[in-house]
Amino acid sequence: MLKFLHIIPFICLCIFPVAGAEVSSEVVATGFIEKLVNEALEIVNHKGMSDDQKRKGLSECVNKHLDIERITKAVFAPLGYKDLSDEEKDKAKEFMKDYLVQFYAGEGRLSAMVNATLSGKLAAEQKDKDFSVKTNFKKDASSVEIIWITNGQKVYYVEIAGFNQITTLRSEMKAAVGSGTLMEYISKKRK
Repeated sequence: MLKFLHIIPFICLCIFPVAGAEVSSEVVATGFIEKLVNEALEIVNHKGMSDDQKRKGLSECVNKHLDIERITKAVFAPLGYKDLSDEEKDKAKEFMKDYLVQFYAGEGRLSAMVNATLSGKLAAEQKDKDFSVKTNFKKDASSVEIIWITNGQKVYYVEIAGFNQITTLRSEMKAAVGSGTLMEYISKKRK
């Protein structure tokens, strides 16, 4: 009888795995954002890298961690994204990858991140199928709250100091495209 007692913990784990599922998902989302933020801050604060090298590193970070397809759909929806061919959608996604690097790490923005640190404990809460993870960054005497919407594997959007970046990007794109078409604008910019 005693030789079978070691099986009881295994059986409990198999029968009751749901008990910590929600907490586990929040922990995964929080851990993912913490890893992403630390990776980006390491790039930005690297003393031996030029600004161009930092942008390249951040570009790789963007490509790896942002849900480019979902962001592209959301930003370009008012500009007829759903009516584009598959090839045009791929071009729009490539354009968005490049644009996001400039949006987050363009001239003047990169230096704003240098010497910033993540402060306090990250907090995650369920938001539909995703999680909202709140972070605070400090630089000198000021701080800013950034909210990340993630599924724990990719980031869908970021809200910085109360400004939803999808809304900001959508507005910028609508103004840039103007009375032309989305693909005309993208073609001009990619030349």
